[in-house]
Amino acid sequence: MTLPALPSIRALSGLGALASSSSSSNINSDALVAVYSDADSLSALGELSAASAASIALARSVDKEFGSSVALVPCADISGGRLVLSPTGSLDDDTDDVRKLADAVKAGVSRAIQAGSLRPAVFFAFAQPDASAQTPDADFSRWIEVCTLAALDASYVTLVVREHRLAMAAQTKQEAVVELLESVALVFSQPVDQALVERAIKRASAIERGRRLAVDMGYGDPERMTPYKCAEQIQQAVRGVAGITYEEIKDLDAIKREYPLLYNSARASFSEKHTWPCVVKLEYRSPEPARVKEHLYLVGKGVTYDTGGISLKVGGSMRGMSRDKLGACGVAGFALATGVMQEASVNLSCILAFERNSIGPNSLLPDEVIVSRAGVRVLINDTDAEGRLVMTDPVAECCERIMAARRAGDTTPAAIFTAATLTGHVIRAYGWYGATVANGPARKGGYDGRLARAGLAYGDPFENSIMRREDHAFVAPKTDREDVYQSNCQASSQTDRGHQYPAAFIIKASGLDKHSLKSGDGLAIPFVHVDVAGSAEDGVEPGLGLCGITGSPVATFAGAFWSP
Repeated sequence: MTLPALPSIRALSGLGALASSSSSSNINSDALVAVYSDADSLSALGELSAASAASIALARSVDKEFGSSVALVPCADISGGRLVLSPTGSLDDDTDDVRKLADAVKAGVSRAIQAGSLRPAVFFAFAQPDASAQTPDADFSRWIEVCTLAALDASYVTLVVREHRLAMAAQTKQEAVVELLESVALVFSQPVDQALVERAIKRASAIERGRRLAVDMGYGDPERMTPYKCAEQIQQAVRGVAGITYEEIKDLDAIKREYPLLYNSARASFSEKHTWPCVVKLEYRSPEPARVKEHLYLVGKGVTYDTGGISLKVGGSMRGMSRDKLGACGVAGFALATGVMQEASVNLSCILAFERNSIGPNSLLPDEVIVSRAGVRVLINDTDAEGRLVMTDPVAECCERIMAARRAGDTTPAAIFTAATLTGHVIRAYGWYGATVANGPARKGGYDGRLARAGLAYGDPFENSIMRREDHAFVAPKTDREDVYQSNCQASSQTDRGHQYPAAFIIKASGLDKHSLKSGDGLAIPFVHVDVAGSAEDGVEPGLGLCGITGSPVATFAGAFWSP
């Protein structure tokens, strides 16, 4: 199923856009969502009409909690009669960041939708953020994009719900609701640079297209989103997008030859063809080659269900493992967003490794030694550490391609990124935040710092973890029977440096250790492992249901690698 069209978005400046019936008719809104930082900032709405001032005054007088949560206030002078007041709280305290704006916009628009709105206008009643007053840990420079994304998120209906509604509608001959809003108007309390706003809307719309692909796939259950069906979903999404080419590898012999670690990890799934592994390759080429500043090689972990394999997950820990594909989903989403944006500054090469980590008579076994694409002997200790296996051979391929390009005279800076819901340890360490682990060339080039700064600006903060000598020592061989240990036999959350050392394994098993700082500029390759186990979900379990999916790191990658 293709993605439905996004709601149309318009931007207007000043209360004049709302003050007269003719202007109100022009924006065609049926609710006004006022996003404000404190009660005083609502005074501007009092200038709109006596009725709106009276409605706000009445709400304040009867509710001692006014200003602490979203309120719906009837107001005859507002188009549609719906005035939604959504507070942000403080915006200048120690830990305040742009997420407070996003939360307020999403909550306010969601309340308008609950009240029956299809075309809300979002009025930014707060003062525009002052960059000079921000702390080092807050960045409001992309607040317009963040607020636009929040409004679009409130409108979004995920794939599994759209499909269910369409199936029910076919039976009842009624129309299915597959998008909650028709349009969103953004109304600024102060004059703004219209060109800047339009560009922000364009960027946010492209990011949202990519984020929706990632989230659509992420919510798919293990049968709705098998490896082959993930590939089909991506192929449909990128079809017709200029600059993007699609390739898939399904032949098991080809996978065994090119990606032996993926092949062996997936062996137990071979008994049912619909659960066979596959590899999806996406290439994006800039429409303006002269403006390309870097070539990014992105590898995504796409484990559509993780039983743990023969190292079986027990005690309920298998629950939610249909989400173990969110790294690959995020990479696919970023590629789509980049194509929609027609971003000129980057080229992309993406390899998405999809498998179901099943259990069966043909399962990969601890104690096996598997030789990687790079010729490195890997001792398997835990089949539940499959994510690093499925990504390592694609990383080796990326190394080969980068070096081949350099030998051919291509001097475009290149870097490799892996994206994966790899460890529980990252959640134990940082909560519901993502983390980066970079090698020396990437640290020197500031690649992990770029992701951290972009995450702050787009409301998807990342922590920069540092790789240490202990991480490499942990996986270093102690006999001549293997070249690297895949893992220990404990859960990552029970292991010291449990989200850092897997990056050291990938480096060794892929041959990236030959491209470190000491290899020199001609051989060094920047590498950043991005663990999104914390950021790809929101950490909120609705009753006995699963957490919401965020679409991370689509926006963060866009912020880090698209031109400003």
